[in-house]
Formats: sequence, C-alpha cells, structure tokens
Amino acid sequence: MNPPRRPLALLPTPLQRVALDGLYLKRDDLSGFGLAGAKARALEYLVGDALARGADVLVTGGSPGSNFIAGAGLAASVCGLECELLVSGTAGEPAPLTVRMAACSGAKVLHTGSDRAALDKLIDERADRLRDEGRAPYPMPRGGATPTGALGFARAARELAAQLTVADPDDVVVVLPVGSGASIAGLLAGRAAIGARWRVHGVSVSRPLHQIRGEILDLVARMGVAEVTDWELVDATGQSHDRDADLMLRALRGDGVLFDAKYGTKALAAVAGLRARGETAPIVLWHTGGLPGALELLAGAAP
Repeated sequence: MNPPRRPLALLPTPLQRVALDGLYLKRDDLSGFGLAGAKARALEYLVGDALARGADVLVTGGSPGSNFIAGAGLAASVCGLECELLVSGTAGEPAPLTVRMAACSGAKVLHTGSDRAALDKLIDERADRLRDEGRAPYPMPRGGATPTGALGFARAARELAAQLTVADPDDVVVVLPVGSGASIAGLLAGRAAIGARWRVHGVSVSRPLHQIRGEILDLVARMGVAEVTDWELVDATGQSHDRDADLMLRALRGDGVLFDAKYGTKALAAVAGLRARGETAPIVLWHTGGLPGALELLAGAAP
C-alpha cells in the first residue's frame, strides 16, 4: 500500500557535474516549490497524510530562519489548509525572509519567546488546544522529522540511483547537511530498500552529534530498517561565518550555484575535508536548498 502523497515538487531534480572540487550536485534547490528546496519532498508526504486524515490546519514550527516553516505555510495554502507556525524567540525587525514568506502564504506566525528546543512540545500543546476548539489539527515536529516526513528522501534514493552514470555506482559518497535528521534517515532507509551501497556522510549543522545520531537511528528503525552501516556524521555546528561567506562566493563565481550558510556551505566544507583526507570516489553533494538564507548572506557579502 502506497502512503498518501500530495505532489508539490518538480521531480526528479537534476544531478549536475560541477567544477567545484570535481563533484556532482543533486539540485534540490531547483525543486520548484517556492523556495522550499528539499523540504518539498517531506511536505509532499506530510500534507498527503494530513489530507488523508481530514485535517484542516497544519501546526508546526522552527527557528526564524527555518526553510521548513516557509515551505509548510505555502504547502498548506496550495492544499486548502490553514497553518499555524510556532517560531522560537521573539519577533525581529526586519523579519527573516523565511518568516515573511510564511506570513505571505497566509500562515499564522506565533513567536514563542522560548528556545527552539521547546518547540516540539509547544507544537503538540497548540494542537491539543485546537482539538479542544473543535478543529482537526495535524501537528508536525520541526523539520518534519517523522517517519512520514522521511519518506520524501526514501523515495529520493531511488531517484538518485536512476541518475548515477559513474562507472561504479556503489563507489559513491553522498554528502548532505543534517538539521532535524529526517532527510538523512529517509535516505538511509531508501538506500537499504533498493540495495544501494553508497557511503553516506551527514554534516550536522545545528545539533550535537550524540543527540542527532540517536534521533536519526530512531527514525530509520521506525521506517523498518534494523541496522545501518556505511554512514558517518561530522559536527559542523561551530564553523565560522567568514569561511561560510568565502565558500558561498567560490561556488557562486565558479559554478553559478548559490548556497546558504546554515546548510550548504557547511556541506561544501565537509566535501573539501573529504578530499583533503584523500577521498577519491565520486562525491554527490545534496544541495538541499536554503535559498532564503543564501540571498540574505549574499546581500551582506562584500562585492
């Protein structure tokens, strides 16, 4: 039985060979749904499930710069649902582009005044209050980090396998940035389902390794995969902003590709680290998007 899915993205996204470090880019920045990037993959299954369950309002949240909240607001709008977004901290001036995009989609933006670590609990509490009011909410943790949300990248594993034309498709390293963990969990589950043997290199951009590793393995197990091999995580939470800006400009000038500082440039730095340690296999860097943040970074970069 196929899980419900509401198509949003233009798939498959391209796999492009670029000059930068001789690698391939999986261009989810070109997913074609607003500026949601790879988050459109998760939202296809999350919104599909919400519609199948008769929900009338999506409830989720994230930090002010979260691409997921902007994508969720837009997904709700095009699917005829209301959306309430809980955003950590207090309202800033000017609001980040992601928050402005969410508001323009018609989402109700609620600043919590608390740290982002409290968001998942607050999302569930808000959903409970809406149920008490007679509504039919569909709560989603930040980043859509559920087995349902991870299905988008499980499907993407088959998409990548069909695009790889290297001499030995199994001798490939797939590098992707890791926030909530749903994308890498889905990719690992999808890799297992099709029997691929790529090595997967996750770049944690916001959570300590001991925390995110357990969350990823829990998601993979809930998707029916008992054991995960040939993968590793690296910590990129402390990478400097100056280095991010330099990498962003190098990619822009060399290949015309725009990366953001929270996810993309940290993954680029991880690719450079792999090459410096002698990795010679083809590398696929999953460009997950982050274009709102990339535009804001570009606006502040020196000419």
